Parts: sequence; C-alpha cells; structure tokens
Amino acid sequence: MVVGPGDAAATYGAKAGEAAPARTGNPFWQGALINALNPKVALFFLAFLPQFIDAGAPGQAMALLVLGTLFNLGGTAVNLVVAVAASGVAAGLAQGGGSGRLGPWLQSLAGAMFVGLGVKLALSSR
Repeated sequence: MVVGPGDAAATYGAKAGEAAPARTGNPFWQGALINALNPKVALFFLAFLPQFIDAGAPGQAMALLVLGTLFNLGGTAVNLVVAVAASGVAAGLAQGGGSGRLGPWLQSLAGAMFVGLGVKLALSSR
C-alpha cells in the first residue's frame, strides 16, 4: 500500500496538502509519564508485589520500593534490548528490504498469511 502525503497529514489531523504537526518531547519521558499516571500500573504493583513481602517483617514500605525498583530496572533493560534489536531490523529493511529481494518476499508472505486466515475463517464452523 502506497501512502501519499495527504494520507499522513490526515492521520495527524492536518488538512491535505499541509504538513503534519511535529511531535514534541522525548518518547522515553512520554512513556515514563504515561506509566506513572496510569492507574493500572499502580494497581498491578499494589496487587502483585506484596505477595513477596513477609507480613510480619519490618520495613515493608522499603521492601515494596526495592521490589518495584528492581522490576522497573529489569523491564527497562529488556525493553532497551528489544528497541536496539528492532532498530537494527528496521535499518536493515530500510536499506535493502523495500527495493531488494526481501521486500517482495515479505509482501508475498503477508499475502499468503491473509489468504490462509481467510480460508480458515471461511471453513470455521461458527
């Protein structure tokens, strides 16, 4: 599918022929703020982490803080590895994927997957 300049502008709320509005801010800090203000994240920590703290132990608040910090550090490390790997894959696809041999093969694979899913849907009992 080819996306024209008007399509991108419409996606971001601009009129056709106008430039899409620039996104501001650092994505890392945007994500951190979203997670900090997300009540589901707080509920997860309040429901999950206390299971690993002894009910009679002193310093329960500190233990909760340490466990939360360790969870966040581990999650950040994993997400950084995924981001670096995805960046490398994206660079490889941009370099030779669109015009090289990989692009048409990926498009054929995606088409075959959609046809297969369509056949499965058509043959399903529901």
